[in-house]
Amino acid sequence: MAPETDPTTRRLEVAVGAAVAEVLVQAALLVAGGALGGAPLRVVFLSAKLPFAWLTLRRRPGAYLGLWLYEIAAVIAAIGAPGAAGTRVAFVLGAVVVMVLLGRAVCAFPPVEWRSR
Repeated sequence: MAPETDPTTRRLEVAVGAAVAEVLVQAALLVAGGALGGAPLRVVFLSAKLPFAWLTLRRRPGAYLGLWLYEIAAVIAAIGAPGAAGTRVAFVLGAVVVMVLLGRAVCAFPPVEWRSR
């Protein structure tokens, strides 16, 4: 039987899992669509999100912020990208889902305590 995890840890795992799945799906679509011939660095830029996901699981606040920045950039890139509207909407919805999950997982990080002077 698997050990029980607290709900905040589980939320963080789900959010990071969704971010990783988003990277894998987008990379697969780029490879299948033949986008590697025109811009092979797209897959490299997408896969650069994976270390942020791994460090977020380790509860590194900077990596958590990095995931947020990647998702915001994904929304902006999807809105401004040329191509079919359905694909762009799917990418935006994927990024929004990950952002909602990341927002719900923020309680997995310890609160910041400011020292008094």
